[in-house]
Amino acid sequence: MGGGDLNLKKSWHPGTLRNQEKVWKKERAADEERKKTEQLLKEKNEERQMLELQALSEAAGKQKKRAERLDWMYSSGAGGNQSMVDEDREAYLLGKKRVDKLIETGKNLDDVSGMDASAVFARNASTAYGITANTIRDTQNKVRDDPLLAIKRREQASLQAVLSNPLKVKEL
Repeated sequence: MGGGDLNLKKSWHPGTLRNQEKVWKKERAADEERKKTEQLLKEKNEERQMLELQALSEAAGKQKKRAERLDWMYSSGAGGNQSMVDEDREAYLLGKKRVDKLIETGKNLDDVSGMDASAVFARNASTAYGITANTIRDTQNKVRDDPLLAIKRREQASLQAVLSNPLKVKEL
């Protein structure tokens, strides 16, 4: 009376259901990884073709040449006027504007009257696909969690407390 195959009791035997399941899962994972790689290659090829077409249109003079910069990484996705953004940055750096006030009041990002068509498309496309670098929530998180800004707020509060007290003002 043979009790069957003793190898089926071994943990390493390929005939056990547990080992077959492990092999099946590994094959599925490898297949999914291959599909992801193919998708990334496809996207990269599409991007390369778009850049080539853009370069051809720039060479033909149908489109203005754009400077290759890193500004896309820091763009807010709102499109619009770059000079207005520069003015806002300058005012903030000079201390004329406060970032937390801007966030609390919330700018109206739905106003597209002053934007050209490409800026509106870029804004809508970037927000539709969730690829904006600085969303409102992201900016709010940065302001809320910024330790230097918290220190500056405490300094301003203590300065206001001193200036609002007439006795301390006389001491100065």
